[in-house]
Amino acid sequence: MSIFPYVYLMVRSFDVTLDEGKTAFYAGLVTSSFALAECFASSPWGWLSDQVGRKPVLLAGMAGTGISMIMFGFAPSLPIALVSRALGGVLNGNIGVIQTTVAEVVQVKEHQPHAYSIMPAIWCFGSIIGSTLGGALADPVNNFPLAFPRGTIFEKFPYLLPNLVCGAVVLFSLAIGTLFLKETNEKMKDRRDLGLEIGRWILSLFNSNKPEDITYYEFAAASSDETATLLQNNIQPPGYTSKQKSSKPSMCKSMKYDEAIPANGALKTFNTQVKLHIYAYGILA
Repeated sequence: MSIFPYVYLMVRSFDVTLDEGKTAFYAGLVTSSFALAECFASSPWGWLSDQVGRKPVLLAGMAGTGISMIMFGFAPSLPIALVSRALGGVLNGNIGVIQTTVAEVVQVKEHQPHAYSIMPAIWCFGSIIGSTLGGALADPVNNFPLAFPRGTIFEKFPYLLPNLVCGAVVLFSLAIGTLFLKETNEKMKDRRDLGLEIGRWILSLFNSNKPEDITYYEFAAASSDETATLLQNNIQPPGYTSKQKSSKPSMCKSMKYDEAIPANGALKTFNTQVKLHIYAYGILA
């Protein structure tokens, strides 16, 4: 989305044609090449996530987005711009994988609508931020002459700066995902994750809890599993009953599920892993 404000000016700077109508057509090709490539790549990425795991596919998609951005910023001609955008679509066909991952994290079906409802809003928010950055940072030599004087690389590639900034954001997100994102594919959950181990070590430097103390993430995961079991099997905690006959009613009634577990679906839905996936969804926008 960050290329929309300046893609027309970028295509016109390639001097492909003098016809303004054809310039708009070529700009449309550059924009749509990403979506076209992503359309064909979505199914293979989904299949690959079943084979190697969700996390590697999501991280590869984010890395591909960063690479295509840098390549697009350095594009000297229309063919290179088209190839870079198509490459970004091929390497970024993982939106379906993100939705599958959220469904695997939020296993309680009653809470899944909360997670899915926020994803379109995050996508729109990412599109707004990306487009704003793209328009504000394009052609910095003419827009910010004091900070970007002539004779620098930004004069030769006037649309490199917005792609560098967006690439830096993607790189930061890639690091966060590597360190803190958990695998959700059932087949690969028990596989060792060196990045996650490093992330836990980093968190331990700022955590005063003892090593044997249970962490918040472990407690949240355990609570989620127990909640899912209760919902699926419709199990209710039994009340107190006396074996001896008595004319008096039982002092304790059976505890209902609604009374045992507070109805606070939002807090249970948006745990750390769901927030990371939604954040990645916004970055891809």
